[in-house]
Amino acid sequence: MRPSKNLIDFNKQLLFGETGAAIGTPLAPLVAAHFTADPSIISFAAVVGGLVVGSLAWLIVKIRDEKKHDANSVLQLTSQIALFSPVAFIVGLMVYQPTLFLAARHLIKSGERVAYSALISQIAAFSLFLVAINLYRIALHRFAGKRI
Repeated sequence: MRPSKNLIDFNKQLLFGETGAAIGTPLAPLVAAHFTADPSIISFAAVVGGLVVGSLAWLIVKIRDEKKHDANSVLQLTSQIALFSPVAFIVGLMVYQPTLFLAARHLIKSGERVAYSALISQIAAFSLFLVAINLYRIALHRFAGKRI
């Protein structure tokens, strides 16, 4: 069975979003560190940088894909974003962030290098996020007839 074009586009958009987050997360604290030495502000910049750059990357690819499919309706795009964003945020808080934290902590406590631990835990967290958000996408389509 071949995956649908919508499924491929959806996951491509998520992958680009994650790539954006991987760029924004280290970049924002580097910029913030030029203005402050406060660890709390620098750490907060990492979170905000990941969210902002990841969201922008996802949105750019989402808009491009919708235009490619001749879905130029702003209302349709807004509706899809409204169905996706809150759930993605909640799934991120419930699945992605805890997996990232717990896996990284476990690997670091086991003696693994920090960079390796962060990379492996981010891959695990994103993989679980992908599964959870795709299950939501399927349920949304089956039970509500909505497409994101």
